[in-house]
Amino acid sequence: MADVIALDYAALADPSADLSGPIAAAFGSGSGCLGACFVRGVPGFPELRQRLLRLASVFAALPEDAKQAVVHTPSSYLFGWSHGKEIMNGKPDTAKGSYYNNPIRDVPPKSRDPDYIAKFPEYGFPNVWPKELPELREAFMELGQLIVDVGKLVAAHCDKYLVANFPDIPANFMERAIAESDTIKARLLHYFPISKEDATPKPDGSNMDSWCGLHVDHSMLTGLTSAMYVDESNGEIKDADKSNPDVAAALEPAGLYIQSRGSEFVQVKIPADCLAFQIGEAAQVGSRGLLVATPHLVRGAAYPNLARNTFAVFMQPNVDYPLTADKTFNDFTKEVMKRHYEPIA
Repeated sequence: MADVIALDYAALADPSADLSGPIAAAFGSGSGCLGACFVRGVPGFPELRQRLLRLASVFAALPEDAKQAVVHTPSSYLFGWSHGKEIMNGKPDTAKGSYYNNPIRDVPPKSRDPDYIAKFPEYGFPNVWPKELPELREAFMELGQLIVDVGKLVAAHCDKYLVANFPDIPANFMERAIAESDTIKARLLHYFPISKEDATPKPDGSNMDSWCGLHVDHSMLTGLTSAMYVDESNGEIKDADKSNPDVAAALEPAGLYIQSRGSEFVQVKIPADCLAFQIGEAAQVGSRGLLVATPHLVRGAAYPNLARNTFAVFMQPNVDYPLTADKTFNDFTKEVMKRHYEPIA
């Protein structure tokens, strides 16, 4: 376990506050940096988290035909339900299912532009919602918008740090990228129960990433909730009984791991009442390496019928947003997609 830099929401919301020290300690390139921070005291967050994360299990338990009705092939499965469609570590990823949508623009401004949709199908379509679970839309959008609002505050303080080191970088480089974006994508994740055999790391250290392989996000900034662990036995959906010693033992090594600047894997447990933010690779490029992206993976919990739900919001800029003088976000993503979801060396 590691000590992650924690910021108070009230300090983030104060434009006169100087948070350069904590920002550098959280997101910089120093040996102790993890590329992540917690934000505590966000008004209304715990209730919105609880409401949405439970719905991940409710949706995953719907009949298969209901889930297939919201599979969106034209966007390469980046709207609606996606399961087994993405490649992780060289094979189809069936360990988790994802519900993708844009939490800011239910109908993106360019959704009627056929040229844009043809070129950028992962961003241009309207959101896709399940008829069988109408409450998902409001829960998804409200929490997503709250996370983006807090992310803009984090970005504004990152901007102060960047400008202090590189005065020629635009003063609102990261904040504007997020505030003006029509391409933000949120992902409600349901990690399916995993067997003890699959969850246990092998003697050579492999298989540590049994729920999600090692990767970095290509966003500017990623907002994360803590995980909700759910007992789905007997067709029910209830909180995991952490008072059960066997459940507690299975959960202790499970969850998010970040690869430190020194290449060590560090377990990070996000408090339930905190948001977490990770630096994405777009910010690393735009900050000339002053901010460093966060390699991370998820280790499975080896206990029958134990699932994991969480929510991630990828705050990326519009496709034509300049990361550097000669590279837009679209130029950058073309490079990323050549190695998308492949293991990091």
